[in-house]
Amino acid sequence: MIGMKLRNLIELLRTADTPEEITAVSQAVKKFVQDASPEEVALVKRAQSEMLDRIIAESDMVIEEGKRYLALNGKQYKLEDWLTSAEYARKYGLSSANVVTNWIMRGVIPPEDIIDVPELNNLKLVRNREYKKTSTEVGD
Repeated sequence: MIGMKLRNLIELLRTADTPEEITAVSQAVKKFVQDASPEEVALVKRAQSEMLDRIIAESDMVIEEGKRYLALNGKQYKLEDWLTSAEYARKYGLSSANVVTNWIMRGVIPPEDIIDVPELNNLKLVRNREYKKTSTEVGD
């Protein structure tokens, strides 16, 4: 039969969410296992392992979400909203990325719809939206 102290500790392991809560419950585990039976230690270790698995899964989700954003000059951009010139040309049926570059230089694509990424050899990203009905001519 599980004692109340052990039950509370396992519940804390299952619900600890913030760094402070995780630190507190980890300290409580260290203190608890000093006087616990081998069976109690096994139960706590299993609950601790489940907590770590949960934290790792949550961290993985945060990392994946973070990969969808570009942080540049203090601003965050959702990468799904931005395309390279080549991706834009493919998506919108243009003959080449040169058409997009030409549009950027001529102002067809407004400056607020362009991100220049100096860290990636001045790669330009274009907002993912149609700017004009396109033909397949390079100089269009």
